[in-house]
Amino acid sequence: MKVLLLNLDCVGEFLALALRGAKAGHEVRIWFSKENNPETGDGFDGITKVDNWLSSAKWADLIIPSGNHSFMPKLEQLRKSGMKVYGPSVASSDLEIKRSEGMKLFEACGIEVPPYKEFSSLQDAEAHVRKTGERYVFKTLGDSDDKSLSYVSKTPADMVARLQRWQKLGMNPKGKVMLQQVIEGVEVGVSRALGSKGWVGPPNINFEFKKFLSGNCGMNVGESGSMLKYGTDEDKLFKDILAPCEKALMALGHLGDVDANAIVDDKGKAWPLEWTTRPGFPAENILIATTQGDPVQWRLDACNGKDTLKVSTKVACGVVLAQPDYPYSKETEAKTTDIPVYGVTKANEQYLYPQSIKREKLPDMDGEKIVEREIWATSGDYLAVVTGTGKTVRRACTRAYDTVHELHVPDLMYRDDIGERLEDDLPKLQQHGYCTEWVYE
Repeated sequence: MKVLLLNLDCVGEFLALALRGAKAGHEVRIWFSKENNPETGDGFDGITKVDNWLSSAKWADLIIPSGNHSFMPKLEQLRKSGMKVYGPSVASSDLEIKRSEGMKLFEACGIEVPPYKEFSSLQDAEAHVRKTGERYVFKTLGDSDDKSLSYVSKTPADMVARLQRWQKLGMNPKGKVMLQQVIEGVEVGVSRALGSKGWVGPPNINFEFKKFLSGNCGMNVGESGSMLKYGTDEDKLFKDILAPCEKALMALGHLGDVDANAIVDDKGKAWPLEWTTRPGFPAENILIATTQGDPVQWRLDACNGKDTLKVSTKVACGVVLAQPDYPYSKETEAKTTDIPVYGVTKANEQYLYPQSIKREKLPDMDGEKIVEREIWATSGDYLAVVTGTGKTVRRACTRAYDTVHELHVPDLMYRDDIGERLEDDLPKLQQHGYCTEWVYE
């Protein structure tokens, strides 16, 4: 099969899929957005980097975008012309990007959402917090707004202070904003692949570790790591949150992974918070680690209305590896490029999912001798995802961290506690019938 991968973000997030697709026997071309170091992916066998993805579109049997914020109208046009595009539509992208659209879809499918209110400005949102004296989650709603402005307040005063600071810094969103009632509980997500005829493969339950530092400290970086496990159609979270939305998602023309993030309160009610209608990272890499067989063919089959996805039901752990100046990414390429990644072997490479990585001749050890040979080298600050699987959370995490400890990069950064909070979270969820197939120890 001829596969065209569109790497739409800035961290080389589709490099691992490209390499595994090539290993499975496919012809793989990959396009990297200009935000990537142009050297990302250099030196790896089996893949071809292209400068203009559109000229390769007709060549491809399958096109897979890594995001939902670029080229969506063009990709939808290509799909209507008969090309196979395994990715979101413009309408399904809006469920995530325009968050109010996502809330409306949940409600239309009969799913209760946390109370929320929309405002035209930060000033109006601040006035509402002062008036009600309640605690809120702040989110932007416009398609071009900075999603980093999302904020979960500890107190009403905390939210007012945050809104005032954004106004002082001139960080005023172009569109509307949302204040959503805070729901106390355990945060957990459910995802599933959607093909042209409906669900593909089983549902997947996942836990994101969004903060940068161990102990859940520091800034929100999206994910510093994740835990996930495939389940069955009888999974309670899937039945509560995602299953009712299948026909609505199909009506929007969605293809590919779709995730609903939720929070389960102390009474056992699951409240949906937001959608992700694209491959998530590092989650996409961890999903590949649980895929049995060819990681690409099933995606084309899904476009054609077939379900050929076979997966492992083991618990899977993924740990993000980075180096300074992540997560800011303000340094020049010269400062984050050409740094050797030592410890990659034939034995552990199956657990490694390179991102901002290339292959280059650098000093390495051959026994007691220093030699020059091709090894992994950095091409940015978001380096790789290390995975591990096991029958329990503990075993999956041990497998992942055993591999992490085999690697050496100067100033290597990663959270050393991915999975640990599930020791407390799983019993809370299981008493209400959620995650019953998960075992911590």
